[in-house]
Amino acid sequence: MKRMLYVVGLFVVLAISLTGCGEKPKAQEEKLVPVETIKISTTDLTHTLNATGEVAAGADVNVMPKVTGRVEQVPVKVGDTVHKGQVLIQLEGNDARNALDQAEAGLALAQANLEHAQQALKDAQINFERKTSLYEAQAISKLEFEQAESGLVTAQTNLKVSEAQVRQAQATLNTTQDNYNNATIVSPIDGVVAAVNVDPGEMVSPQASPITVVQMGTTKVKVNVSENVVDAIKADSKVPVTIKALNKTVNGTVLSVSPKADPATRAFVVEIQLPNEKGEIKPGMVARLNLSTGTSSGVLALPVDAVLEKDGQYSVFIVEDGKAKEVSVKVGVTSGESIEITSGLKQGQTVIVTGNRLVGEGQKVKVVKELGGASK
Repeated sequence: MKRMLYVVGLFVVLAISLTGCGEKPKAQEEKLVPVETIKISTTDLTHTLNATGEVAAGADVNVMPKVTGRVEQVPVKVGDTVHKGQVLIQLEGNDARNALDQAEAGLALAQANLEHAQQALKDAQINFERKTSLYEAQAISKLEFEQAESGLVTAQTNLKVSEAQVRQAQATLNTTQDNYNNATIVSPIDGVVAAVNVDPGEMVSPQASPITVVQMGTTKVKVNVSENVVDAIKADSKVPVTIKALNKTVNGTVLSVSPKADPATRAFVVEIQLPNEKGEIKPGMVARLNLSTGTSSGVLALPVDAVLEKDGQYSVFIVEDGKAKEVSVKVGVTSGESIEITSGLKQGQTVIVTGNRLVGEGQKVKVVKELGGASK
């Protein structure tokens, strides 16, 4: 009995084993890559030139003395805010003061001589008129008449000499006054003292600048542009400028566009002014500019992330029949987050934007979101 039960059990096990071996394995489901897409369409693209430049002060003035002299005082230091006309350096002025006093005395003497000459001319004129009447009445000799006439001529000449002496004395006074005034070196602009290269007791001359003042209320940046875009940049146009050190973008204004290329670089210099009311932007900081150089109308465009680049060749993945298909394209200008497609695609095709780096040719995809539309 036991043997029979063993045999029956063995048959049952074999039957189950054979049944299991006859089952076909289930097919493994293919994994779908989730992607976000966009339908390519026409738009207007602004041509933008990205350039980098160095910030400079709105005005950078090396203050030069007009006369040679010894420094008496330097009432400012680096970092001080100064106003136009404020004293920066005071030179010793004793010699200039003495020369000025002497010139003032010389002018006073010349003016006194002029007054004397004017009175002498009046007297000579009266005497001549009186002698003329007497001579005509034959009451005086011809000699006396000629002496009166000569006296009038001499008085007229002396007056001219005295007038010239006054003008000369006035010019001397003006020169000595300027020299005296030049002993006080003042700021030519409102700004901030950037450098002081002199101490009291040292000599200064017009050949070297002892002090520098920069204007910080506005700053500027210069960039070089090529000849194929310079005509598109206009004075007074607005330019977004990013200051890297501050992680800040400000709106600059194009001040000037050079009408002539630099012979060495063949580039044209464009100068942009930046507002700087708070003084945050410092000379020497790096600025990145986005210069508008024109507009392309009605062009096919995609988000920059949709386009792949390898070895100078560009491509995109489109969706056809639920599968990814790689298409070679040619690109044009880039404007912000968009790039122009000049060939390889036609309007309305569905292009993968997000997930395009995870798919391969012919791979099935699942569109989870169509940009500009609702999620699927």
